[in-house]
Amino acid sequence: MATRLTASDILQQQLDHLGVARPGDVGWVHGANSRAKLEAALVDPAVHYIEGDISLGGDGQIIMAHPPATSSDLSFTDWLHATIAAGKGAKLDFKSPALVERCLIEAKRHASGRIPLIVNADLLVGPGGNPVSFDPATFLALYKKHLPQAILSPGWKVGDNGTSYSRQQLTEMQELLRAVRSPVTLCFHAWFLFISWPDVKWLLDQTPYTITVWGKVESPELLNWLRKYTNPARCFYDVQDGEGRQVSVFGTATSR
Repeated sequence: MATRLTASDILQQQLDHLGVARPGDVGWVHGANSRAKLEAALVDPAVHYIEGDISLGGDGQIIMAHPPATSSDLSFTDWLHATIAAGKGAKLDFKSPALVERCLIEAKRHASGRIPLIVNADLLVGPGGNPVSFDPATFLALYKKHLPQAILSPGWKVGDNGTSYSRQQLTEMQELLRAVRSPVTLCFHAWFLFISWPDVKWLLDQTPYTITVWGKVESPELLNWLRKYTNPARCFYDVQDGEGRQVSVFGTATSR
């Protein structure tokens, strides 16, 4: 009988495939939703993981686009297969509940075991966020059924008028994920993470999870704080500067 891989085994396999020692060394491209941006990322040696937004197009097709956009020159299928061919990691950022099962099945059929995978959606309401469109239990059940060998990356829906992640919001996520045995990386907006750090550290001290820091890092003070207080052995950094260029927190800038 084959030995079932633990969450730490799966994470280590992904890092080994990408040729990096720790999550903080992973280079990202964010929102690779057009052919031009995808093609640039595919040949950039500084990019290990390609993140794209999976949406429903106006014609009913599954496309790569961030709402409210409903058109794109890139389908999910083309995006996925190009990423597989390049040997890059793929982060599937779901924007519509109706697409989850079809895309997970396609990723399982073509990408599982070939490239690192992360499955992401905003499952709970976060700082200043509107109600989420996903039913968390349904999303987790589909993930567990079709692609549990991928890293699960749940997040909170946030808004511009948000302040911080509350202890209640963090506890709600902890309870939601209590039965998940796969590797988990929790998504935190960079500024709200800074404001909420004591409570986030409380959660990290209780769990084996990594975190993924996302969003704009426009001030040197915030960048220096990330370097001082977050641990690259437990943090992925998918952050951009004010011009939209990717920032490597522990190195030089990568792709735009």
